[in-house]
Amino acid sequence: MQLIEHLFEQTRESHPLIQFFGVMIVAMIPFLEGYFAVPLGIAIGLPVVLTISAAVVGNWLSVMAVILASDRLKRWFQGRRTNEHERKKNNKRIQRGQQLFHKYGVPGVSLLGPLLIGDHLGALICIASGASKRYVIIWQTVSILAWSIGTGVLVLLGINIIRH
Repeated sequence: MQLIEHLFEQTRESHPLIQFFGVMIVAMIPFLEGYFAVPLGIAIGLPVVLTISAAVVGNWLSVMAVILASDRLKRWFQGRRTNEHERKKNNKRIQRGQQLFHKYGVPGVSLLGPLLIGDHLGALICIASGASKRYVIIWQTVSILAWSIGTGVLVLLGINIIRH
């Protein structure tokens, strides 16, 4: 716990540009993404708009890298499966992801993905299920903006409630 407190204090005392890039890097990490990076940036004292911007840029860049590399990832994943047991195991995962996709579509997977599976995996499921990259990019962008801005607003409301 002391290590986390020490890192938090070091980050709080560092140059704002380093803080900005720190928020971007945290937002790039799958499952942390913008909705974790925004409260972190606000907690270390960055301005809200700058924090949300850094989180959006970091999260968006990493998700776009996954989308653009999806063909390579698919080939790697298919080449990696060697035995029958592993194929069946992976097919079950793929089937579950496709069921989610067929039930909610690209908008649903993109908007609900951060809660259930993360933006990165949600984008891969959409593309693996046959959605166009352009359509996935549009909905992932909407999702990243909505989750980052929404988190920022909720954090600000929470701070205002605590202060009053």
